[in-house]
Amino acid sequence: MAFPMAAPAALAAARLARAALADLWQALAASHRMAAPVACDGVFRFQETADLAAVRLDYNTTILPAKKFFYPPVETIFRFHRHRGALAPDEEACEARRPLALFGLHGCDVRALELLDQVYTGEFSDPAYARARAETFIVALSCLEPGPSCFCTSFRSGPFPESGFDLLLTDLGGHYLVEAGSARGAGLLQQLGAEPADSEDQLLKTHRLREAVARFRRHIPTEGLPRLLNQAFQHPVWQALKDQCLSCGTCTVVCPTCYCFNVWDKVNLDLETGERKMAWDSCQLLDFGQVALGQNFRRDRAARIKQRIYHKLNYFREQYGKFGCVGCGRCVEACVKHIDPVTIVAALKGV
Repeated sequence: MAFPMAAPAALAAARLARAALADLWQALAASHRMAAPVACDGVFRFQETADLAAVRLDYNTTILPAKKFFYPPVETIFRFHRHRGALAPDEEACEARRPLALFGLHGCDVRALELLDQVYTGEFSDPAYARARAETFIVALSCLEPGPSCFCTSFRSGPFPESGFDLLLTDLGGHYLVEAGSARGAGLLQQLGAEPADSEDQLLKTHRLREAVARFRRHIPTEGLPRLLNQAFQHPVWQALKDQCLSCGTCTVVCPTCYCFNVWDKVNLDLETGERKMAWDSCQLLDFGQVALGQNFRRDRAARIKQRIYHKLNYFREQYGKFGCVGCGRCVEACVKHIDPVTIVAALKGV
């Protein structure tokens, strides 16, 4: 399996003693709200925290991806008044909030944000998303121990990010290698006054990452994959999956690159005021494809399953030039029937 063993040259690289990780945290916390992986009831989630002691950099995968910080599960687009028109929601409060720093983001989630950037800041830009992304400082973390459902090497989204971060941490045992991926990341390294990294640190990082890649046991062969899918639209596997899938939509909720949403207006009892809200939606739900007069262009469950797989592995690539899956394995972990893109592609290939 061909896979890059070293990221592009960093703007700056330094050694950071494990005890000095607190200095990096405090330097960021002085101007940012901090969000990091925290253990909760045996699982991990990204949440805002001021306590570095609560942060778990040995985590595998969080329940929900980092997109929730830029594209919330439910949000108010604007409030309205019958006579005064539309009002921006808490605009002054939003302006007053400090920017966010994501600390310890794995490569798959960094890549997922880059894919969402193409959707939300491309031809049609969402100003709220674009502002939040521009303000956010990302401290990525090389993932040296893949989880049981991970297959990020299939899409070069892990185990380390190649772009999309301000700083990248790689655990080298006694210390961290810290590499800057942006000018503001390099500026923060200079502010910390950390010892510059040397060639031995880079060689050790390459060795650690080779070891990490060798631990992956799950893989989707991507060469010729869109052509395979185009030829397998009527494959029997879709009917088999139809009998398994519960159409609950959990796979899309935990997916870091799903972006379907629903919009509705809520009018208050005074009939004078209300608000327009937006919430995550799912192509796996029966009513997602329902249109006027009750017609539903995706009533069949097999069609909805195909839509998810084809969008990630074919349609997104046609539109944006990259696969829409990052191989984080969240959908596999969350699905009570363990429906798995890796085994689906293997079945289509006849493996």
